[in-house]
Amino acid sequence: MTGEIVIPVKEQLCHSLYYKRGDSLAVKQESLFAYQPLPPFLYEAAFYAGIPAVRPWENNANYIPVLFDEWAGQKNLLGMHFTNRDRKAALDPMKVSLGLFLQMLYWTNGKPVNLLSDPGELSIKPVNSKERLDFIFARPAFYHSYIQLSELIAEMEKQYMKMLALEQMKKKRLK
Repeated sequence: MTGEIVIPVKEQLCHSLYYKRGDSLAVKQESLFAYQPLPPFLYEAAFYAGIPAVRPWENNANYIPVLFDEWAGQKNLLGMHFTNRDRKAALDPMKVSLGLFLQMLYWTNGKPVNLLSDPGELSIKPVNSKERLDFIFARPAFYHSYIQLSELIAEMEKQYMKMLALEQMKKKRLK
C-alpha cells in the first residue's frame, strides 16, 4: 500500500485558519494507518470523506498522550517566538497547537473534530471553552491567545486524566 491519496476536505473542517471549501489533502496512503500529528485533522478528513483510516477518537488512550507530547514541543517554540515578539513566526505553531487542542477536546469525548459543531456541548471540556476558543480563533497570533491556549490545554489534560481515572474505577467495580 504505497502511493499518494487525495482526500477532499469536507465542510466540517473548513475554517479560515485551516482549510477552505474545495481544499484537499494529498498524503501517502500508509500515513492513514500510522498516526502522525500533521497535517491537522488528517484522520477527520478521511473519516468525513469515507476513506478508511485510523480513527483516534475511538481509541483515544493510544493517541491523546501523543498530542500532549506534541504540544510540549510546540509550547517551547511558541515561547521562543513570543519572547522575541515575533507574532508572524508564531502564527503557524499557534495553528498547529490550536489543532492539537481541538483534537484533544473532541477525541477525549470520542468524536472526530467538527469545526461546525459547538464545543460547548461536549461533556468533557474546560470551563468556558467555547468563549475562550472564540477569542483564540479571532486573534491566533497574539500572546494572550497563546496564554489562553496553554491554560485550555492544561485544563484539558486534567479533564482527560480524570476521565481515565473514572474509567479505571468503573472497570475495577465491574470485576
